[in-house]
Amino acid sequence: MILYANGDSHTYGTLVHPHQRFSNIVAKEFDHSIINHAIPGASNQRILRTTLDFLETQTPDFVMIGWTTWEREEWHYQGQYYDVNSAGHQLPESLKERYKNWVVKQNFDTLNKKSISWHDKIYALHKQLKDQGIKHLFFNGFYNFFHIEKHEEKDWGNNFLGPYDNDSSYYWYLSKQGYESQDYHFKQDGHVSWAKKLIQHIKEENLINDAICKR
Repeated sequence: MILYANGDSHTYGTLVHPHQRFSNIVAKEFDHSIINHAIPGASNQRILRTTLDFLETQTPDFVMIGWTTWEREEWHYQGQYYDVNSAGHQLPESLKERYKNWVVKQNFDTLNKKSISWHDKIYALHKQLKDQGIKHLFFNGFYNFFHIEKHEEKDWGNNFLGPYDNDSSYYWYLSKQGYESQDYHFKQDGHVSWAKKLIQHIKEENLINDAICKR
């Protein structure tokens, strides 16, 4: 049984040992092995691309994805992929001017537009997984979806943890629970708490086969 995880530094577990990641704790709870393709600084483009690449050759038993902030992008340049955000992430010199122009254009309006665009793209992945019969759970790492009118909200079933509620995102949930972060990242106690929340949801909604029968 395989649990496939993807996301940014939160799902990667920047401040913790791999065994302490919330994804590993969830996998262990349900007797799954884990494949984690999350990396620090990942964009949603990177998360979606690598997930789809994985699904072309593999059929995991469960998919768990923590989506990142909407402004991030992935640039393909000379055969390499670069995740782009406010930190630049060590772009090659030939991309520095493009990056400067990109930063200037990032504002609240562009963030809203990207949120709306990713709302549709992530829902398309949800539909694909559902059509393939692959159990899955999504959550937001930092932001909820912005500027989505009530009539535009999607029916995610039980497969997205609070898509329109910012307090249900990984970062804000743990912050409001009183866990201290370091550069927006949490240590082991935060990962344990988030894992418990995910496990509770998975069991209550029976997202993993016979999850209710687990301890």
